[in-house]
Amino acid sequence: MNTGNLIIRIGFGILFVWGGLEKFIEGFLGGVGLHNMAGFLKSSGLAFLGDTGTYILATLLAFLELAAGILLFLDKKTFFAYAFLAFVMLMALLLVHFPSGNWLNIMIHIALTTTLAGLAIQERQKTL
Repeated sequence: MNTGNLIIRIGFGILFVWGGLEKFIEGFLGGVGLHNMAGFLKSSGLAFLGDTGTYILATLLAFLELAAGILLFLDKKTFFAYAFLAFVMLMALLLVHFPSGNWLNIMIHIALTTTLAGLAIQERQKTL
């Protein structure tokens, strides 16, 4: 077992299980809840999906973020988990953090996006 890899998976697992749960449950762990998440998606350029579409997307994102975090804990399908989470962080960077101009959040999300993408590539290379 690679201890460094285990620590990385636990850290990202906690981050994204937490992120998924906080999208599902308003107030839990500082959570925004699905209704507020859907509203945020709508205001971030996805209004064309309508209320139902943004709510479905919020639910899907919360579920997949939670599932990806659990997969990392279990050391299963790690390529897909890392790749999906890298995409989520890229979208957060483009839709939220660049427009906000908050350089600290921008730098953190650049680090998260590139680290997760690098881990996905590393996992993919293991299977080739």
